[in-house]
Amino acid sequence: MIGSLPRLRIYTTLGQYVDVLASLVVGDRRSGDDVAKLEKEIAKRVGTAAAVAMPLARVGLYHAVKALIRPGQKVIMSPYTIADVVNMVVCAGGQPVFADIERETCNIDAAEVERLLTADTGAVLVTHFYGLACDIERIAAACREKGVPLIEDAAQAYGVRVNGKPVGTFGDIGVFSFGMFKNVNSFYGGAIVTNRPELADKIRTTINQRPYQSLSMYLSKVANAAVTDIITMPLFYRSFFFWLFRYAFINEVESINNRMKIDVDPKLKTEIPDEYDRRMRPIQARLVLKQLDRVDRDTAARVEHAKFYYENLKDVKGLIMPPMRTDGSHMYWYFPIQYENRHDLVKFAMRHGRDITESYHRNCAALPCFSQWASDCPRAQATADGLIYLPTYPRYKRSEIAKTVAVIKAYFNQ
Repeated sequence: MIGSLPRLRIYTTLGQYVDVLASLVVGDRRSGDDVAKLEKEIAKRVGTAAAVAMPLARVGLYHAVKALIRPGQKVIMSPYTIADVVNMVVCAGGQPVFADIERETCNIDAAEVERLLTADTGAVLVTHFYGLACDIERIAAACREKGVPLIEDAAQAYGVRVNGKPVGTFGDIGVFSFGMFKNVNSFYGGAIVTNRPELADKIRTTINQRPYQSLSMYLSKVANAAVTDIITMPLFYRSFFFWLFRYAFINEVESINNRMKIDVDPKLKTEIPDEYDRRMRPIQARLVLKQLDRVDRDTAARVEHAKFYYENLKDVKGLIMPPMRTDGSHMYWYFPIQYENRHDLVKFAMRHGRDITESYHRNCAALPCFSQWASDCPRAQATADGLIYLPTYPRYKRSEIAKTVAVIKAYFNQ
């Protein structure tokens, strides 16, 4: 029996692996100016005065917060994120203040941001979650009125625009990710952008004093990507790995299920880890530069997938759907739906041969490791408990989406 196509495929090509191997043979650091080339290209494409390459996106968040606040100041942020985003605020000297989210968008609620802005606020950190721009114009206006710096976590939203303006450019600093699962993939990496050259100079000076990203760590990420590519190759996945993951999910074999998640055991960090405190390797920059031209094309494919999901599921009672956007403000990293009994729905789908999965993102305002900043965020909690990822990657077939839609409808018609 043939199983489902995989729930995800990463943005890699054989050429990327060849480039990494070639860099080992001839030496990576010989092309150190590639990092500067990337910075100029990113700044040109998003229309900012400057960009600074980062070894990974969360390090960009750390430097952004550290550059904009005084130690001990409050940073308003979404609780619906990975733990390390909160950790970067803490490591940079900030005190997290969690603002609840909107259920449909999974993004920080602009009204909550406005309510929480006080004289003690050092910065506001917003996230454009799942590739959907938050209510950035309203939040940016509120921050300008109060004189509070604004940081945009656009890790999942490179190429997204609001009224033609790229996300990441509405505030003081924007942060992009080029990690393994993002729409531009250098296996590990990121960049910050800003229209404040003095901030870019300050952060670049700090970064350039750091050693390059550890080669052993970087190669471990490349190896992990290669394993993921092999596992998710349709021939192998449909004939074996889907059935393995299906069995593990239905029978709750956590030793296997946890290998498909991140952020399994979140812990508080108060000092930035040494392996984070690095700078981008030139090979990372070269990989990014080769991929930038395809972003809009891939986003268009994702939007088409999202339209099919939306049109066919919008009338299913009990589902919370994301908004349908075709104006460039959503790139649909996944098509995230929410259902109060999601575990039962995902089990039903897996039993019927569909590879969909539960979200791994948490309500960080309720995590024990962040108890000193605990806050009641019921919408973030409900989203964390109910969200399901439906695949949208460009290589995913329309026929697979149709099968998934049919199974979801069958579940609700029982």
